[in-house]
Amino acid sequence: MKKLGMILMSLIVVLGVYTPSSKAAGYDSKFCEQFKGVSKIWWDGIELKPGQIGRLIVLKDTPLFKLQGEKKVFSRTLKAGEFYRIYAFKPGMLSVGGGYFVDRDSKVKYETPSKTKLQAVQCIHNPYGSISNPTALGEGWEVKVEDRYTGFRHYEIGMVEAITDGNIAWQMIKEKNYYNDPPPAGKKYVMAKFYFKLINADKEPFNVNYHDFEAVSKKGVTYSNKSVVIPDPELWKDLYKGGSFAGWTVFLVDQNDEPKIVWNRKATDEIWFKMN
Repeated sequence: MKKLGMILMSLIVVLGVYTPSSKAAGYDSKFCEQFKGVSKIWWDGIELKPGQIGRLIVLKDTPLFKLQGEKKVFSRTLKAGEFYRIYAFKPGMLSVGGGYFVDRDSKVKYETPSKTKLQAVQCIHNPYGSISNPTALGEGWEVKVEDRYTGFRHYEIGMVEAITDGNIAWQMIKEKNYYNDPPPAGKKYVMAKFYFKLINADKEPFNVNYHDFEAVSKKGVTYSNKSVVIPDPELWKDLYKGGSFAGWTVFLVDQNDEPKIVWNRKATDEIWFKMN
């Protein structure tokens, strides 16, 4: 599975558990056309679930445990012949969900599905991060898409940093330019840094900038853009094949809101992100 190095590095820092996602395998709109109307993807007669990265077959009775710091706290014994879906792992351990782990040793057999099956699951369940299932902070997409307006484009994108504390965001904005307006009463600034790499495109340069992103409230209301001088590096770049860039976007939102951020809204490659 192809990993998005810089983005997945952030994922490890933020989550503490490396969860390889089908998103990292890439999304190809043409490939997905064959799965229209399909509701399930089968792997040796068993449904492959969204987010699943593998399966575990218990060969010999093995302990199931939770972690308290570095300490393993025994829960129960998994019996030989039992089957479990795997969604994440830590070094030397496999997660069976709910915060429970088993040792990755000779007592268990761990198998992974093909890249094609992972992509198929991605196609039918969540071709892109959606408003109801947004892409997590630190996760990335490799996107291949084509439409009549901008032609073919192949790129990587991910939110690699987010600042939801209004005081911190305002301090950075004020330090950038003394004449930036403070947030009105009941409002706050939030900031998101996005990584973008252009792999290929019909049209160059490919411009990526903060106007391509919108903040949407919990109630589904789109916030209007607030003009401020954005802290460096500002997200605005003309990219050519192989070029990459990471920069900040700024949004003015309600004080107690946790907005979602959407890229390329209403386009073929619309992608939703959450900030925490």
